[in-house]
Amino acid sequence: MARSRPTPPPPPPTAPLAAELLSGPAAFFERLRQVPPLPWRYALPPVLAALLGGVVYALLLRPVVGATAEGAAAFASYAVNVFGTFFLTVVGAALMTGLGHLGAGREGRAPEVYGVSFVLLPPLYLALTVLLLVSGTDVAVTSADALSQRELLVGAMQGSLARVTVLLLLLAPLAQFFLAYRGFLTLTGDRRRALLGTLLPLLPVLAVTALGLAPLLAAW
Repeated sequence: MARSRPTPPPPPPTAPLAAELLSGPAAFFERLRQVPPLPWRYALPPVLAALLGGVVYALLLRPVVGATAEGAAAFASYAVNVFGTFFLTVVGAALMTGLGHLGAGREGRAPEVYGVSFVLLPPLYLALTVLLLVSGTDVAVTSADALSQRELLVGAMQGSLARVTVLLLLLAPLAQFFLAYRGFLTLTGDRRRALLGTLLPLLPVLAVTALGLAPLLAAW
């Protein structure tokens, strides 16, 4: 009688790709729960979101820069606007990670949960970038050389696209916190810790986001 071959062991579970979060948060975090923690596993989405967010912000201020600077000075203004938003986004991500860890504990794996939540933002920012690029610049703003900085900002915010963009930039973190709660609840199995991991960084991150958008919000 032939001896049956032993059944090979099943392959070890692998961490889901960040983009898989978009197809189903519940299944994503359940798969993540089965693999060992790795704090920098989803470090790329925050960096990409921070860079694209800076591009969107720079495009929002394009009419103001176009009316006040040209050549190297204009390039420097765009670079400062991109870097400023990039920096504040990184600060926001650090607040999410630190305060989320404080609330949800080690089992909550806040660096991974909040890191992967940023995967929501690049598609949104890319769409806004395209819309802002093809929308052109407000002629009334660019031709008014004598206007003050405040008046230029008010002019830049007159278009409905600019206002919708600022509103989306301000509210986008709320979607991240919704996903973070789902992640913490799956990973810890504790509703209280899931709420703490979500709510502790909520107001500080929204404050940092509002700070970055303050010039445009004030000109609404």
